[in-house]
Amino acid sequence: MRIFIMRHGEAEMAAKSDAERNLTVHGIRQAEEQGLWLSEAANHIDKVIVSPYNRALQSYDHLAGKTETRLPLEIETWEAVTPYGNSTIVVDYLATLHKEGVKNVLIVSHLPFVEDLVTALCESPQQVGFSTGTIAEIEWEGEEGEFICSHRPEI
Repeated sequence: MRIFIMRHGEAEMAAKSDAERNLTVHGIRQAEEQGLWLSEAANHIDKVIVSPYNRALQSYDHLAGKTETRLPLEIETWEAVTPYGNSTIVVDYLATLHKEGVKNVLIVSHLPFVEDLVTALCESPQQVGFSTGTIAEIEWEGEEGEFICSHRPEI
């Protein structure tokens, strides 16, 4: 299973709550650039899991609007992938998806969760350096994973 783990694009600093922070213009461009990159990295995504926070949902929407990668019609929003989500629960869910034959998963989330998830999935985790908009690609076989690469927006 290939897992693409994306940190949302750059977000505004202030809002009524952390969950309500929106992407900046720069963050929108980052997400769109990652959509173009995903077009080259994967021909399809079977499952999309996105944090319910505005900036993560907006990042996915802008990525989806620019990619040629086939995406599922429905996405799953899940509290377990918010900034302080539970990587153990997510890894268990990914193991179930793997057993069901899911090949490609995209997760759009936040720091520090994205780093926690890479560490939970990879036996020898790499330092990804999740600046905003970064995507880490992992090849995972249900027990352990291998960090393949990370892609940072060039803008």
